[in-house]
Formats: sequence, C-alpha cells, structure tokens
Amino acid sequence: MNYEYVQVNAFVPNSLSGWSAFGNVVSHTASGASFLLTDSNGRVLLLAFLSPTAFRVRFNSTATSYDEGASYSVVNRSLGNVSPRVTSETDTELVIDTGSMQVQIQKQPFALSVYRGRQLIHADAAVGGDAKGLLYVEGQPAVASIKVAPENALYFGFGEKAGSTLAKNKFSMTFFNYDNFMYAGTAVIPAPPAELSGGPLNPSEPLYNSIPLLIEVNPNPTGAQAGGAYAYGVFFDNPAQSYMNIAADVQTIYPSFSMSGMYYFGALCGDLDYYFLLGDGGAPDVIDQYTQLTGRPTMPPKYVFGYHQGCYGYYSRDVLEQAASSYRSADFPIDGLHIDVDFQNNYRTFTSSDLKFPNVAEMFSGLAQNGFKCSTNITALVTCNPYDENGKTYDDGGAHYPTRDSGMANNYFLYSTRADQAPSPQLFIAQENYGENPGLNPFPYPPLQPNSSGTTPLISCGFYPNLGDPNVQAWWGRQYEYLLTSGLEMIWQDMTCPAIEYDQTPPAGTFVPYENLLDFSSSDSDDSSTIKTLPLDLMLVGPDGETYQPNMVVHNGYALTLCKATWNGINAIRPGRRNFIIARGGYAGIQRYAGLWTGDSASSWDFLQINIPEVLNLGLCGVPITGCDIGGFAVGSGSTAPGNVTDPALFVRWMNLGAFLPWYRNHYDGYVKAYQEPYKYGDPYLSYCRKYVDLRYQLIQLFYDCMYQSTQSGLPICRALFLNFPDDPAVYSHLDDQFFIGDDLLVAPIITQSDTRTIYLPEGADWYPFPENGPLLAKVAGGTNIGVTEGTSPYYAPLGQVPLYVRAGGILPMRPVEQWVGQNAQSPLTFTIFPGPDRSYTLYQDDGISTGSAYRLTTIQQATVGQTRSVRVTRTYDRYTPPEPFYSIALLGSTEPTGVTAGGTAIPAVADAASLASSTSNAYFYDAGLGTITAKIFDTSADITVTATLS
Repeated sequence: MNYEYVQVNAFVPNSLSGWSAFGNVVSHTASGASFLLTDSNGRVLLLAFLSPTAFRVRFNSTATSYDEGASYSVVNRSLGNVSPRVTSETDTELVIDTGSMQVQIQKQPFALSVYRGRQLIHADAAVGGDAKGLLYVEGQPAVASIKVAPENALYFGFGEKAGSTLAKNKFSMTFFNYDNFMYAGTAVIPAPPAELSGGPLNPSEPLYNSIPLLIEVNPNPTGAQAGGAYAYGVFFDNPAQSYMNIAADVQTIYPSFSMSGMYYFGALCGDLDYYFLLGDGGAPDVIDQYTQLTGRPTMPPKYVFGYHQGCYGYYSRDVLEQAASSYRSADFPIDGLHIDVDFQNNYRTFTSSDLKFPNVAEMFSGLAQNGFKCSTNITALVTCNPYDENGKTYDDGGAHYPTRDSGMANNYFLYSTRADQAPSPQLFIAQENYGENPGLNPFPYPPLQPNSSGTTPLISCGFYPNLGDPNVQAWWGRQYEYLLTSGLEMIWQDMTCPAIEYDQTPPAGTFVPYENLLDFSSSDSDDSSTIKTLPLDLMLVGPDGETYQPNMVVHNGYALTLCKATWNGINAIRPGRRNFIIARGGYAGIQRYAGLWTGDSASSWDFLQINIPEVLNLGLCGVPITGCDIGGFAVGSGSTAPGNVTDPALFVRWMNLGAFLPWYRNHYDGYVKAYQEPYKYGDPYLSYCRKYVDLRYQLIQLFYDCMYQSTQSGLPICRALFLNFPDDPAVYSHLDDQFFIGDDLLVAPIITQSDTRTIYLPEGADWYPFPENGPLLAKVAGGTNIGVTEGTSPYYAPLGQVPLYVRAGGILPMRPVEQWVGQNAQSPLTFTIFPGPDRSYTLYQDDGISTGSAYRLTTIQQATVGQTRSVRVTRTYDRYTPPEPFYSIALLGSTEPTGVTAGGTAIPAVADAASLASSTSNAYFYDAGLGTITAKIFDTSADITVTATLS
C-alpha cells in the first residue's frame, strides 16, 4: 500500500484498469431490516434499511460479515420505523419495498436501482456494458461506485469546495483535509491540464474541511427517470482521501474516459460505506435525514450572530484594547474580538503571555464590560520549545508548561510509529510555520532571532495529541480550564488539519537540542509545495478509540476529533452555559461541535465571488454557522499600496455581503497588511459598512430563529433558492449569487466590479423591495428577472447598497440597533408585516447563553380579509419570560385605519411615534408618510389577535 496523496484526476475507476466489480449475486440472507448479498466470488455486501426512505450500503472486498462499524460522523442509524418487504425474487432480480421506495437488485451482474413508485430515481451505471455499482482493486484497499447522472440533474453539497457555482456538475473533487493557504497549494492541485490549476475558482483541489455528501436535485426528470421532480442524498462515510466526480471528463495521467451521464465516488482505502437518503419532501427532507444521521447542531450563544474582528497581529493588550476602543468610538456594532497565537507565551498552546497581555483576567473582564467576547487561536501543536517568552527554561526559573509535561507523562502524544513498521520509541515532532514578523511586533520569541533584514521567521516545533484515544480527548478538554476561568468566551480552533512544514523527528534514541530542530529554509507561511499534514503512514488511534490505523485511512477524522475533544472539554468546564467553537476544518458531523470559516482566503474579487456558493453548500451539508474571512486574510490581487490594504470597493462589497452570512468575521494578517478595520477606512466607506452592520443587528432575531429551526430540522440559515421555491424551474439558473435568509428575505449582493446586476424573483410569490427608511415601494411580480424581463433594467446598486427583497406576506422580527448583543436591558421586538397572502412565522426566545428548556416559542400569523388585516400572536411553548414587557406590530403598506383592536378591545391612536414609545398601555400610531400602522402590545396574553380595519 502506498501512503501518498493522490491527485483528483489520478483516481479513475471509470477507466476499469485494474478494477473489479462485485459479481453475480448468488445468494442473500435477511435479518430484520438488513440483507447480506453474496456474489459468485464469495464477496459479501451489506444492504441495511434505516427508515422507509434511507438505506446503507457497505462493502469491503475482504469482509464476510459486518458489524455496525465505528464512524466519526454517524451518531444515529435509526431514522424511522421500517419493515422492508421482498416483493419480488427471481433468478435475475430482488425487489425490496419499504412503502416509500423500492430497491431493485439486479443479480446478473449486480446493480442497484431505486424507484419511487414506478419512477426510477437512482441507479448504478453501466461501464463497458456492465453495471459498476461496486468496484474494488484486488489486493488493494481502493473502492468506488459509479452511478447514473441523469440529464437535468444538478448536484449540490460536497461541504467546503471552491468555485463560483453552487452546482458542481462537470467537476471532479477530492476530500482530503489540507491547509490550503489561499487555495493555491501547488502540491495538491490537479495537473494536467493548466485550466485545472489551483485557486478559488477551482473545486477540484482539497480544502480544510471534508464532507463527502452529494445531493442530487432533478427539477425536470426526463428519459428513464421521467416523472415528478425528486431529490436524494448520498453520504459516503469514509474518512480516508475520497473522491467524487460529477460527469467530469478530465485529462488524466491515464487515457481519458468519458463520464458522460455518470458520477462516481470512491476512496483510496477503507470500506465503500454509503447512505442513500430519499427526499420525500425534496432537498429539505434530505438535509433533515442527514442531520439525524450525523447529529443536529445546537443553539449557540446569541452573540455568535454579531459582527466579529480577528487579526493576526493583535500582538499585545494595548493593540487589542485600542482596536476595541476604536470600534466603540466609531459607533460600529461589534461583539467578538479574536486574538491569534500572538496571545500565547512563546507559542505554548493553552497559555497567555504575561509580557504581551499582562493581567489577562482583568483584560477580559474589562472588554466584557464593554460588550466584547474574546476567542484565541488553539491548534493541535504542543510545542517542545523548552524556552518561555523570557528565554528561560523551567530549570532556570522559567514558566512551567503543564500541557506539554502532562501529555508526555501520560504518553498522550503521537509517536513516530509508521505503518508496517515496529513501534517507535520516539515522539513524533514536526515544525509549523506562522509567517514572519517584519519588525512590527517588538516582543521576543526565544530562541528565534531576526535575520539580517530585521525579519524574524515565526516557526515552532512540537508534538501532536493522539486524539482518537478517549483518554487523550478528555485530557485535551481539561486544558481549556485556565483560559475559560480567565474570561475567554469562545474557542478559535485553527489548523485543525496540522499545517506541518517539516517532519523534524530525531532518529530513535537520540536527543537534538531545540535550536537544531528548527529549519529556516522556508520561512514563508504560504509555501505550498509540500503535503502539509501529518505523514500518511503515521499510526494513530482510529474512530473505535482503540485500534491504531495509518493516518491515510482515517485522515479526515483528526480535525473532527480535535473539535469534539474541545467541545466536550469546555462544556464540562462550563456546564449549563452555551459554548462556541469557530473551526477551520472538520469532517461530516462537524455541526455537532462547531461553526466553520472557509480558511485563509486572499483579498480578491474571485474569493468574494465564491463565498455564497461555499456557505450555501456547507448549509446544505448540515452546517448552519459558516462564513469567510471578510476582506481576505492574505494579500491578493485586490490589495492596494501602500500597506497591502484591501481595495475600498472590494472591502465594502465584502463587508456588505458578510452582513447577511451566518458567521460574520473580518479577519486579516496584520503582519503583511496595514489594516482592515472599517473605522480605519474612514468615510464614506465606514458609513457604507456601518449601514448593513446596523441592519444585521436589527435582524439578529431572524438569524437566531433560523438557527433554532436548524436545530430541529437541519435547514440552514442561509438557503439556496431551490430550498424555498423547489417548484419554480427558473430558480435553478440563479443559484450562484443570491440566496435567502430563512423563508422570506432574499439577498442579492453585488460581488463583481460592477454597480448593476440582474435579480431573479422566484415565481409563486410577489416581492417587495426592503424599505430603507421610506414607504413601501410597489410590489414586483414573482417570475420577474430584473434586468432581463422586458420592461426592466438591471438593478443599480452603487457602492454601499445591497439589493434586498421580501416575500409578500412575509414577517420579519426586528429590534433596535445595539452596539453589541444584549447591550440594553430591554430591546423590544417589532414584527414587521409585509402585505400579501396569509403567512406565519415561528419566533424563538431565550436568554441567549444558557442551556436547558427555558425558552419560548411564539407563532405569529398574519391574515388579510377584505379591508381587515389581522395578526395573531400565540405562545406555543412558554418556559421563558422575555425582559421586554411589550412588542410592536408594524403593518407596512397600509392606509389609515378606522380602528385597531387587541384581543377584541379597541386600542387608542396616538399622535406620533414618540407618544407611542412612551405609552404604558396598548396603543397604535399611523405614520402617513410611511404608510405604516404600528401597534404597541403589552405582553400579557399567551394568545392575542391584533386587528386593523383599513379605510
């Protein structure tokens, strides 16, 4: 077995060269909802039903039976009651019916097909005349499955992938967690040809996070699949380097083979273990099942949905507190400050620097009083550097490093044992690179010294925890106690796939002084010429918590286990309190532990353009809290001189888009960029940014309610158009640059160097432009393509404007702007009601930080009958009392009412908005200039209807 990374276009099971297929089925046995199929070569396949709409296929060419199997990702295989029935069995086929689907097994040769009634919706593909649903390489661990890709089918999901399109048709992808700085790792890009070179527009190279889930959506099935629209998902649960090719013909190192009408998935090693999830209710039902299978996300602290600022280069308390003060002085709402490894005592993970950040508990306390919640960067590297920041060892009176010492004492770090070799007595040691300090940061990092140009290479060598071991996970979790008790609020889990520059493990039985371990031959953090990860033949504990396996077999699981250990640890340290991790990587199931940002991007328009597809596809894979480095982390084509600052127009467009993404963090490398804080740009750019940050804070409740929905059904916060309007065939042509927040708010930002764009408004509803301090404008008919439909012009959105539309009948919960979430003791809600068809909305309320069942669910239903508009507010679950004694109902697009009632009792009109604000009882105000009726309702009834009769 070769323990090497294999580029995406070198994994070609469709070539059939060296591949064998599961043969003719000669027998089967049934046990409960599971079937074992045996072929003519004695190979055995498992087909297990999880519900009427879900089944699992598992195959290993050497297995004769199967247990449940250990999985990093799957936490629940009971997705519903199912009693599969064999409805037909002949010498040539076996048909199994669950009531919702029929699985047909062709026996000679083996092929699997899925029908919904009489409609074919999924099938193994034929290559060279024979079906190739299960492929393996004799004597090697590679596995694959080739499926039919019907005409008109579109493919979504795939976790974190580059590219400017949401659908990944015609692309071949690999899933291999990798520290791919600027998405340009020359060691992993597919080659040839040149058009598949690395960069943000190419989905074919690996990134930081791997979720091998595809969702096929076919809005207009034809041919063999003719019938109603359908959706299904395939989750390939294999943590080794895996692949998915969606009908992509690519020039390979082998002769080119056509993938027309086919897709495949496979892996270099491990089982062919996949789950088929039929979406009876379309794609939302696929996501629901997938997040039942791999776990639902949980409610995060409410401040997570605020605005955040991160910087590699907030290297001292003074610099950090100056940034905090400047934000507050600029009246720019912000909740989070994120401190990179600058925070540590000489790159000692889990520590703080007394030199750079003295009295750290006092610092965190002071920042918290001003609304700031802080995180710091935690990687898996535990340095073996004996020197503290003062240049002293422990024997010389230097600071003790208990994480390293306890990890070594308990054998919790990885040894340098390699596959097919005897156990090594030597701990594995590797070097990571943190870039360079050009003299900006005056603090020391012993034994590192400036070079002749005054630049200090920032590198560190150390150990890595063997995180597959449950004891190591528990130990890792305990290491957070100092930081959390000092006042750290959240965890920034970085380098989840260790960004290894060099393996520096000394020969067994030798000792090498730390200074001699360091290799300064490459001191540039964007060096991407090597496979920067743990060696693929390194042995580590796998998903069962006991068995050692080569990293190659379990590679993608390491990042997930790191986040799991952190999550369990911080929850044990702070029980009853919600915690939060923002992680750079993971594997399927990461939504149980963390939100994701999409890694180290560069300042360029290309990186801006891929943010929407990345976030939406991660959402389709069950990860609701995702975002990007707003403005770009690294210098790119959109950086300008002097100071490598992100171009103001690019920065404003990026900040404005970010205001509508779930995770909203401006993050940059302050060692190579002069600044990226919006207040340093000055006006008009500061005002352009503030406008939509203010709106973000007004809409925090909307994000929070969508998050609650995600905890119940897996639905993402930011949604692809087809999730809300699956029956409108036109939406599938407009998926890449516009999206929904929740059900009703459509966002269509400018993400190119232009002031105009087209906007498609889905058919099946009418649409209102979101009002900006003015009256409601005329509605636009659904099905209109603004800028294309006759009589329309492209939408003009100059810098500082984001096109927003709201579904007719839509309900948006809004609050007054705060400088941070929870700034004011009371922040009353306004239910903003748009005219249109009857609709409802579910509101979720709690204290924003505690776990448990103290929350309130409220249904808001709006209806219009003739000249009467009514809103019913009903508490459906009521174990929380909000601090606000009242709420408001704003009926947009109204004429002056002849009267308003609450609970059947007339309420008085007041003269102006100020009088309404000061009213101590139910009342309303009609603003003739805005055409809005606003009723103030004191929250004393669990079920009340407010009715306005219009003139």
